[in-house]
Amino acid sequence: MNPHNIRLVALDMDGTLLHEDKRISRRTLQTVQKLADAGIRVVPATGRGLDGLRGTILQVSPICHAICSNGAAIQDPASGAVLEETPIPIPEAIRLLEYYRDRPLFFYLHTSQGPVRPEGWKESGLAARFPYLRFDTSTVPDLIQWLGGTKASLWKIGVFPHSDQAFQEMLREGSPLPSMKLMRTGECNIEINSVHASKGNALKSLCARLDIPMSSDLAIGDNQNDIEMLRFAGVSVAMGNAKEDVKSAARFVTGSNEADGAAEFLERYFWGEEGVGRTIF
Repeated sequence: MNPHNIRLVALDMDGTLLHEDKRISRRTLQTVQKLADAGIRVVPATGRGLDGLRGTILQVSPICHAICSNGAAIQDPASGAVLEETPIPIPEAIRLLEYYRDRPLFFYLHTSQGPVRPEGWKESGLAARFPYLRFDTSTVPDLIQWLGGTKASLWKIGVFPHSDQAFQEMLREGSPLPSMKLMRTGECNIEINSVHASKGNALKSLCARLDIPMSSDLAIGDNQNDIEMLRFAGVSVAMGNAKEDVKSAARFVTGSNEADGAAEFLERYFWGEEGVGRTIF
């Protein structure tokens, strides 16, 4: 079953396990469940918060750890307990939001108390475009004011520019503060984390906690926030829909998310032929 001695499989969600409609296929669920049944630790490694995993990968059991918010938090999915975190300092976050205050940008937050957004989410049209971003009742009049009074840890700042020009300007400028890094994680969204937070660092920390060597890890991803994780893992796989910088960080390139490329790689790697060369499909 496991001739490669892989003990942990870290899986990105959007653009990797999930189709473009943000659903996970039966084939992918069955393949990942088969790994879990064989005693291999399945670890979602995502830019989403824990709530954004429900109804997708958390249908697999057991899943004992989740790397969330681009590695800013490692959580127990069953209890929501935070095992480790790498937060953004609140004063720095306030400075950043003040810097961008007059730009056409919509911000939201991932915090230890759950996701938080300002008023105007539904009116902006973003709620319909991104239904998996669940804020429930965590709507506040002003994010800066809320941050000034909260005791929660801040894990990630998400950004949806209202225009392509604002999007490109933000990417071109990069982070205005050295304590934070800015990443493009989709066609129209940007995410900001502490410079010390990454999926790669979280994976290394989790493996140390579990006494699993990095050589016994397999990671699959598709985007900029997956590159460090792919470089650290013993076996690294980029999706066919990934950009070239992501593919160049991986040992293997599989099919696209729409074609269940992650499931196909796992099926062939664990139960069939590994494939020939770097691209197996």
